[in-house]
Amino acid sequence: MRLLLPFLVVLAACPEQSGLQCPANTNLIGQYALTFSANHDAGECIAQTDAGPVPLALDDAGVKGSTLCLATAADGGPQLQLFVVGKGSGPRTSGLLADGGFHFASDSVLGQGTACVCDVNIAETFDGYLLTGAPFALRPDGGLPTVTGVSATLKDQLTDAGPGTDCLCALPCSVTYSIAGAPF
Repeated sequence: MRLLLPFLVVLAACPEQSGLQCPANTNLIGQYALTFSANHDAGECIAQTDAGPVPLALDDAGVKGSTLCLATAADGGPQLQLFVVGKGSGPRTSGLLADGGFHFASDSVLGQGTACVCDVNIAETFDGYLLTGAPFALRPDGGLPTVTGVSATLKDQLTDAGPGTDCLCALPCSVTYSIAGAPF
């Protein structure tokens, strides 16, 4: 039991690790702990409950493990692939912009059982930059410099999914987070 306790303490102290591998024909950029902090901006989704208004964005939404991979896009340019624990089985893809920027966008999906109570369509964007400690530039061989982190904004845009129950949120509205990603 004494040997197990230190192991459990170390395990509990580590961020949720992704354990996700890069697919064949891609290269690992790194694994990152993504810390989610709410942005309470204009148009924010707020559920109007009997107990008062409740913002849907959590001030501290925790940390999620992620894996970033580099692939070659159909046009021959660099493509980022992002895997996030608990966010589906396949990668999100984005072209890699010349300044280290990216734009991941999902198709709209039906969200049921949200704090709004009604069914909503959710379209998500994840925009930001790879951080390198210096101005971003691809290496002469087309490879990436060492990526020391990720800085991004995640935005879920909620819209009315059609007739149904009364909605506690004024739609359309958004749930937005600032993301700080550090290697683990």
